[in-house]
Amino acid sequence: MYPVMIFLHVISALLLGAYVMFPFLVGRAATLSGAAQESFVGVIAKINRIGQFSLIVTFLTGGAMISQVDPKPSVLWMISSIVLLLIVGAITGMIGGRIKKLIANSKAGKSTASDAAKIKTFSWIAAIAVIVAVLIMTNPQLLS
Repeated sequence: MYPVMIFLHVISALLLGAYVMFPFLVGRAATLSGAAQESFVGVIAKINRIGQFSLIVTFLTGGAMISQVDPKPSVLWMISSIVLLLIVGAITGMIGGRIKKLIANSKAGKSTASDAAKIKTFSWIAAIAVIVAVLIMTNPQLLS
């Protein structure tokens, strides 16, 4: 069962890598307008949804693998891992809300610049959190 967990964990972690590209994708969306922006933002929303599901799988498989290893990693490592994944989850939820507002404002013909700027800020935070999470999880000796 452990090899299956590792496989699912690595696949879901790779899908989380989409958040590292998110700031650049959102930057492109901010330059578009009208129907082009709506369709591009729709794609970004789908990528965000896939990333959120992969975050759940990463969290569950990581927890399952931690329960099976001996010796256990340090408590600081486990707390850091959980906090980073929670940060990514919270930020991606805020991104999803802002994406919905951006689409609504675009359909109404209103300015989408402030929504795009907030999405870009949130996506930078998510990207940094994912990179730090990968660094910590691949090097547990850093927090031992």
